[in-house]
Amino acid sequence: MIRQLIAATILLVLVPAAWARDGGYKVESIDALTAPQVSEAVRGALENKGVRVVGADGKPLCEVWLRKEVPAGKGEVSGAIFGQIPEGTFVGVINFPSPASDYRGQGIKAGYYTLRYGLILVDGNHLGVSPSRDFLLICPVTEDKDPNAQFKPEDTIKLSRTAAGTTHPSPWSLVPVTSAEGLPKVIKDEQEHVILQIKLTTKSGPLPIGLTVVGKTEG
Repeated sequence: MIRQLIAATILLVLVPAAWARDGGYKVESIDALTAPQVSEAVRGALENKGVRVVGADGKPLCEVWLRKEVPAGKGEVSGAIFGQIPEGTFVGVINFPSPASDYRGQGIKAGYYTLRYGLILVDGNHLGVSPSRDFLLICPVTEDKDPNAQFKPEDTIKLSRTAAGTTHPSPWSLVPVTSAEGLPKVIKDEQEHVILQIKLTTKSGPLPIGLTVVGKTEG
């Protein structure tokens, strides 16, 4: 009886602690992307399964489908964590069932967007914005129809500005994963940012990444 009471007490202590790490958010598996507004070529380049991030209130925040295989680059980029992904590369598609807010705090309309890898500029205007240079920039699916197109940085930025509806692109911060075990999963970091941790397939092998789906830079 004493052992059972001790075990029950430990369980009551551990469960809230584990819950606090994800803040009540969770990840669900979803089927292949079939939305007709996304080009057939883009849909064909995606994995057959995606993930949905659900909030503590039970409402979906976003849905993500990753590319089947992402090209690999040189892998050595100053200040970048995921420099093996060539800049401007198509990485996947994200859907916001409801309006969202990007890493700059810009309002983003509900809908589907492509995700392309980008690097923050190294200049005084972006000093302290993020601990790393790695971001995914969202672009309108109606204007980004070729997953094999390798965009120049200025092309990605231009399309992402359209998605944001402002003079600035819409960035979504990429960060290292806390652990590659149990992916996909969602966590909350010390800044209260909600991060989807997921495994990206690249030509050089699996690449765990953390995509900030809720959170704003203080820089």
